[in-house]
Amino acid sequence: MEHYQLIIAYDGTEYRGFQRQADSATIQGELETALRKIGWQGETIYAAGRTDTGVHASGQVVSFTHDWQHSEMDLLTALNHFLPNDIAVQSVTLIEDEFHPRYNALSREYQYAITFSPVPLPHKERFMWRINGEWDWDVVNETTMLLVGEHDFSQFGKPFKPGSSTNRNVLVSKWIQVNPTDRVYTIEANAFLYHMVRRIVFILCKIGEGRTSREEVQKALAGEKNIIPPGIAPACGLKLTKVRYNDNVKD
Repeated sequence: MEHYQLIIAYDGTEYRGFQRQADSATIQGELETALRKIGWQGETIYAAGRTDTGVHASGQVVSFTHDWQHSEMDLLTALNHFLPNDIAVQSVTLIEDEFHPRYNALSREYQYAITFSPVPLPHKERFMWRINGEWDWDVVNETTMLLVGEHDFSQFGKPFKPGSSTNRNVLVSKWIQVNPTDRVYTIEANAFLYHMVRRIVFILCKIGEGRTSREEVQKALAGEKNIIPPGIAPACGLKLTKVRYNDNVKD
């Protein structure tokens, strides 16, 4: 038995998230089905993160053990043959037995893409949040930088285990302008709360529209409740792009 690490990419539009569900199509379910078609007899695969319904990935990391008698490239080719077109293995690596893609992760990076347009854009709608209007980018960028560092993000998401800490350490928080209409937000942190990235983007949207303030975000980061408006950005714009590990584990 060998222990394998995969990096996978997927368009999450048609799936009820990553985690296997009995009555819905999921990324985990499709990947385990493909594995069984090449002789895998394991019970479950392990992932770096459980992306939500409609969320995408270009750098999701999964691992599993398998008695595969061929090369890593043959495994990649075989899995991609059986996977649907909106899920694809990007790389296959033999990994140490003790490696766990979730518990060994040092940080995760997400990106959120937006486009500004008054009319629907069919070539972008699956992967971007379309916004009709413009933002005050000076105040958005100032507020974006406030998120870097360790803060109480209880007003920006919920812990996966009730009662656990809501403190998170954000390593990177920045916007990049791709072209005159499109921008991408990149955030990297040691860990995330449930809906944290989409909640942050939603609040930054309200900042850009002048519907909340930089000062209110500061108060929310200090744990003050009910100071910023409720809501989250749509799932379509969010993508898990990278999971970082120690140097002795490939990312």
